[in-house]
Amino acid sequence: MEGSLKRVATGAVLIPIIVAIVLYAGPYWILAVSAVIAALAFSEFNALARVDAKDRAFDRLGIASGVVIVLAVYFSGPVFLAPFLIALVFLFFFHSMVSGRVFGDSSVDTAHKALGLLYIALPISFITPLRELPQGQWWLLFLLVVVWANDTFALSVGKTLGRHKLSPEISPKKTVEGAIGGVAGGVIAGFVFARLAGLGPDYLDMFALSAGIGLIAIMGDLAESVLKRSAGVKDSGSIIPGHGGMLDRIDSLIFNIPFVYFYLTIRAIHT
Repeated sequence: MEGSLKRVATGAVLIPIIVAIVLYAGPYWILAVSAVIAALAFSEFNALARVDAKDRAFDRLGIASGVVIVLAVYFSGPVFLAPFLIALVFLFFFHSMVSGRVFGDSSVDTAHKALGLLYIALPISFITPLRELPQGQWWLLFLLVVVWANDTFALSVGKTLGRHKLSPEISPKKTVEGAIGGVAGGVIAGFVFARLAGLGPDYLDMFALSAGIGLIAIMGDLAESVLKRSAGVKDSGSIIPGHGGMLDRIDSLIFNIPFVYFYLTIRAIHT
């Protein structure tokens, strides 16, 4: 009960702040927030690496590299992303070669850091480009509303009607009924928000986008659960009272940020 109250209280404080930032902050503020999110999430991701001995310098290098990717995508564009990724992975290997760590820890940590660039930094780097699309602030808020509704409905329906486990080995509490309820709730919230925000009358388009976000959110949640179960932890961190870590809060958004960006970009090209 205390945990639920803490969760609600934190949401009541953070949601208005997030909405205000999305709607009114300038691009550099959005970029700065994205960089902070990437740094915090990458820090928690570092802690999930299955190594016997931590390399603090390497952890800091991973965090800095994640921030570099976020800044590089904005200032240089996606075209120059490949050289940055290759250079950073090369730097990871170079650090491993000169660090003097045992080969097991060194290889696992290097692979873990490289995955972090693709899993965390790269998707987060599309927050600011998404915000700068036409009506981008409303589309970014649309994404957040659909994901929030998905999480809320999934939890509510799962608790009341859940009977069939969705993936018992990865996330024992998630149910098929909860997943269906979450996607349905997200679609409804997406329709309502799209009409209120004037994002277009195309119902099939809104259904496809909202349902896609819901399904991808489920996969994002399960993906992080795989990492946490492998590391033997319940939460990625404790920075957000009642909600766990930063990675716990953005797991449903990670894959969805580039999905919505490219969905809207491709749709604009073909209309």
